[in-house]
Amino acid sequence: MFSDNPSLRKIIRTGLLVFAIMGFISGTLPLAIISPAIFTGTSMPEQLPAFTVIAVVNYGFAILLLVVRSKFFKK
Repeated sequence: MFSDNPSLRKIIRTGLLVFAIMGFISGTLPLAIISPAIFTGTSMPEQLPAFTVIAVVNYGFAILLLVVRSKFFKK
């Protein structure tokens, strides 16, 4: 499917990489928000599980995009 159109293949590879980078950044932001509270000892009982789930889901999505990019779009 992609072997006959190399420009489409390059666009999809670039798009997957950009979305993976955005997933890692959006997964890091919740951890950056809660890390000062964790290190200072301030209790955040309501927010901690939600931020952790958001980070894990974003990291998982980004890893999935990188796996798809590496398996299906080899150079």
